[in-house]
Amino acid sequence: MRGDYIDFGYKPNASDIIAEYFIEPAKGCSMQEVVNSIAGESSIDTWTDIKTLKPATARRLKPHVFSIKKNVKIAYPIALFEPGSIAQFLSSLAGNILSMKAVANLRLLDVHFPQSYVKSFQGPRYGIPGIRALLRIPSRPLLGTIVKPKMGLTPREHALVAFEAWVGGVDLVKDDENLTNQTFNPFQERVKATLGMRNRAEKETGSRKMYMVNITAATTEEMLSRAKYVRHLGGEYVMIDLITSGWTAVQSLRNANLGLVLHGHRCMHSALTRNPKHGVSMMVIAKLARLAGLDQLHTGTVIGKMEGSSSEVLNIDEEMEHQHIEQNDAVKVLAQDWYSIKPLLPVASGGLQPLMIPALYKQFGKDIALQFGGGIHAHPRGTRAGAKAAVQALEATLKGIPLQKYATGRHELAEAIRKWGN
Repeated sequence: MRGDYIDFGYKPNASDIIAEYFIEPAKGCSMQEVVNSIAGESSIDTWTDIKTLKPATARRLKPHVFSIKKNVKIAYPIALFEPGSIAQFLSSLAGNILSMKAVANLRLLDVHFPQSYVKSFQGPRYGIPGIRALLRIPSRPLLGTIVKPKMGLTPREHALVAFEAWVGGVDLVKDDENLTNQTFNPFQERVKATLGMRNRAEKETGSRKMYMVNITAATTEEMLSRAKYVRHLGGEYVMIDLITSGWTAVQSLRNANLGLVLHGHRCMHSALTRNPKHGVSMMVIAKLARLAGLDQLHTGTVIGKMEGSSSEVLNIDEEMEHQHIEQNDAVKVLAQDWYSIKPLLPVASGGLQPLMIPALYKQFGKDIALQFGGGIHAHPRGTRAGAKAAVQALEATLKGIPLQKYATGRHELAEAIRKWGN
């Protein structure tokens, strides 16, 4: 890598994309050498002198490493990036550079997108305000469940579990991440049966109910076909496994403008995010998900069974819910204005049960979807009682009443306390 990209006097332009990295040089390599290699490889340069790079082009497109402190900040000219393409963005700023021998560890911590780049994406169709309007729930957290067991039920059994959860009081019922179109539970049969039970639950309860259908498929064409089938049967929600399906699939789904709420499951994200020194942060993935147009995204729970620190999860949720974020170097957050891009609804899911609702509400506030799997279906009296226990726990929380006190005369919550109280 021959270019010198370090320029501490550079002031980023309003049109620059800014990336913040954690960098740990390999043994025998200096930080300056590695930083120059990363900046060049992620943009216009390569490992040796090349005769094909014109000086004028280099001046116009060269990145600028303008800060090397605890972390490294690099400003990239916007011309390096294809508008509206997350695949091309990641190929640049989280591509070859993660494999370089000169790097012992490299992690893309955060990224700032300029106005022109943000506006090249559609963002969420519904976002938080649209979801609330659709469900007719103006302010409280949403309650949801994942049908359990995640694999093995027939379409009819799946639909009955969903019905029990809906009439118990939850707003959302979701397929699990690995349930798609198996022989024991064919996609079209499951969707038809479960949406039929959704309609029955709405009539019985007088409340809006939503079924989040997993449309993850082998090809984008099949995924879109499944989404259209859901819409044809009157469904309003679909779910896609974000990382395993890929960014192009997600953007294709959003750009198809099918009028569906898009729920993103983040399974496999830890292959990129879990190592604190290498890979790509969940913050970056969440930002890209908002640009791509997901309306909801699993962002972490802090409590429960999934990994994720309190500060990380709360910073991500703040980024998803607000239109302007101030830079905060203490927590590795770059400034970001989302302009006309709607806010995305964070989802807390993984190892949750009703007694956690007071702590979850304290952490996340009202703009959150709380999803319970075993925490509803493992209730001693079954799914309907488990859903009622979650509803009762949320009612107590919103009224500021301790769960133990609120459980008096409410047998579902009382049994949940006996089961999970310790």
